[in-house]
Order: sequence, then C-alpha cells, then structure tokens
Amino acid sequence: MICLQFSKRREADLFYNSVVKEQELWLLKDELEHYEVTLENENKSQSTYREIVQACLQVIRAGKWLGWMEGVLRHTYYYEDRREIERILEIGREFEGEPPSGLAMPPVYRNIQSFLENYVTLHSVINFDDMCVDCLKDSHRLIVEYTGFIIDEYKQEEAYQLLLDSWRYRVQNRDTGVSLLHLYQNNGLTYFHDEGNPISESETLLYMKQYPDESIKDLPLHWCITPALVHAPDQLVIYTNKPDDPHLELIRNIFEEKATWKAQSEFPFKMS
Repeated sequence: MICLQFSKRREADLFYNSVVKEQELWLLKDELEHYEVTLENENKSQSTYREIVQACLQVIRAGKWLGWMEGVLRHTYYYEDRREIERILEIGREFEGEPPSGLAMPPVYRNIQSFLENYVTLHSVINFDDMCVDCLKDSHRLIVEYTGFIIDEYKQEEAYQLLLDSWRYRVQNRDTGVSLLHLYQNNGLTYFHDEGNPISESETLLYMKQYPDESIKDLPLHWCITPALVHAPDQLVIYTNKPDDPHLELIRNIFEEKATWKAQSEFPFKMS
C-alpha cells in the first residue's frame, strides 16, 4: 500500500484527480485530522512511482511554488512592497509557461523532481506537508537563484517603463517646432515632412543636437522609431495596413492621442 496524507482538501483532490487517471485503485478518504489518498495495490511498479512524482510535482507547482518564491522575495531579497511582489510573481508565472529564449535558468524544477523521486521511493506513507518542507530545504539555494533571474527581468521591465515614460514626456512636452509628420509603412517605416519630402538621417541627427534629451541621446539613427522621438511632432499621421506591427504598437503607446491612423491607400505623396 502507498498512502499520501494531506492537510488541505484542495491539494488532496488535485493529487487524486491526477493519479486516478492512470490507476483506478486509488482511494480518497476524509480522516479526522487529514485527507488520505491511498493505493491498495502491492505491485508498486516504476510507472506507479512516476505517476506519484508527477502528481506531487503538479500539486507543488499549483499550491506551493509561488509561496516559496514569495518567501524568498521577502526574507532573502527583502522585498516588502505588495505591488512589486505581485508583479515579480506574475513574471514567475509567465516564465513557467515559456522562459525567454537563450536564458539559462537554474534547473530548479528538475531538482524538485529528483528530490520527489528519491523521497517517494523511500516512503510508503507520505505526509505531503512534511515532504514539501524537506523539498523546500533541499531546493532552497536553486529557488533563490531562480528568483534572482525573475527579479532581473522585473528590473529590466521597470527600467524600460521609465524609459518609455521619458519618451512619452518628450513627445508630449518638448517643442521642436515640428507640427506634423507623415509615417508610411511598407517594407519598413519612412517619415515624411508635411511638404512630402522624406526625412534624412542627417536631419534627425541635427534635431538630436538642437533639442538634446537624455532619453534620446544614445538612440541609433537607423532605428525606425528614432525619427519620431527626435523630431517629436505635434501630430503624427501613420499610414498602414498592419496597425498591430510591434514598432507601430510602440509608437501608439508613446504618442497616444497625437497619433492618427490611416490606411496605406490614403498616403498623399508619391513614393519614389
């Protein structure tokens, strides 16, 4: 017999619903002080152990993991602000689905799974809460490292938001004397004066020097958003059939009501 004891009905149900798909001999019992999920089968195969481990891992990730991360945030990294903690945990949930490509995250889930495999093999009666305490101790160093990666992502996000705010402030408040620009999207983004002549990189560089700003001083001239930020027109008319383009989404976020959207066919000038 294999028996797992849970203090919370929700966790017992989650475990039971996971393993019962594979083994119909599992039973869920409501005892006086806990909930028991038992397998009345003397033949404990390797597949049975794998199913138990996967079910335990599922319960941990659903009910324990974010709590472990929050504990690390509060007691190792000394975060106190609820808004910051919630955003970092939200990023953690996003990373669970698909971490950014090229980022080598600490193998915390593999470590937890390895711990569970050893633990389940050695015990026929398992108190789930006690097992989780031991698992947390065993994986704590990796959880700290993993949470550090999430914090780095959060800090980058915060820095980007500050930069975005500074760009928005420039566009909304800096008077460069440019009242209207036209932005045509075809294979790329091309900016035009209201008279119909395209803006050159030399013009953008001149405006960058004439209207200096910390938020734009290091922008590459070839970046397709740079002319919009440097010239900071009072009104930007955008001609596109793909308004969901990521660059145009960024411009929409910065210019807000100063941006007007039209179809490509409404572009008033001839393309050379």
